[in-house]
Amino acid sequence: MQLWRAAVFLLALGACGPQIGSLERGEQGRVVRAHAGDTLELDSGLRVFLAEIDAPRGEAAYAAQAQGELEALALHREVLLAYGGTKRWVGRPRDGEEAPREAAIAHVFVKSEGGRWFWLQHELVSRGAAYVRARRDNHARAAELLALETRAREAERGLWGRREYRPLTVRAAARLAAEADVNCLRGDAPYRVVEGRVREARTFERRASLAMESAEDAPFALVVFGENYAAWDGPALNTLGGAQVRARGPLGVYRGEPQLCLEHASQLEVLGAE
Repeated sequence: MQLWRAAVFLLALGACGPQIGSLERGEQGRVVRAHAGDTLELDSGLRVFLAEIDAPRGEAAYAAQAQGELEALALHREVLLAYGGTKRWVGRPRDGEEAPREAAIAHVFVKSEGGRWFWLQHELVSRGAAYVRARRDNHARAAELLALETRAREAERGLWGRREYRPLTVRAAARLAAEADVNCLRGDAPYRVVEGRVREARTFERRASLAMESAEDAPFALVVFGENYAAWDGPALNTLGGAQVRARGPLGVYRGEPQLCLEHASQLEVLGAE
């Protein structure tokens, strides 16, 4: 009886409207197109980047499946946008265009055929169709999404069943960063999850560097600098020597040293201390 009452309550809750919590209510519309696995277009012409997540795209492994999941969940359905950080991305105009390109950066709530509202990011991450990518200016629900991703990864659902997306060792991350050979702040830098132990943690006036242990002693560091370092609100970086961590971020090379750039504390999980 108790379970039956709980089920009725949840169904009624979903029918009442989207549960956006502390997020700011935004535009409504109907989805007419899905781009990759993390971008929608509404019937108003507004393009929507799904806040706090990313999905494989282009020729990457699982890209087609990720887009298929997004289409199955949202295409031709009514949606509500909700905001928990920066609301708009503005890009340079393409050749021949005068106006800059613009897109919303939003959490999306979808109305199902049965009239129940659900949070799109929750569904995509739970299915392993997308991974968490919170940013310094958009991380309102990062903790909840990370917990969902952990369960999806442990169950090897979706992209987490593919070798390409399993957490990298420090050695593998260093190799991939060297192969990419770009600054990790560039938009095309490969974004990956890395697990390992911090060998040495050093902090300076405007940056921090967490040198990681490696079986082959390959140099590799997690780095935070500039405004990201000044706004850091996670664990004290200078105390992480010896800690086992899971980090996520873009990989690159700076002055010959492979590294992963951290932008926000949600990108660094402390799994255990020495």
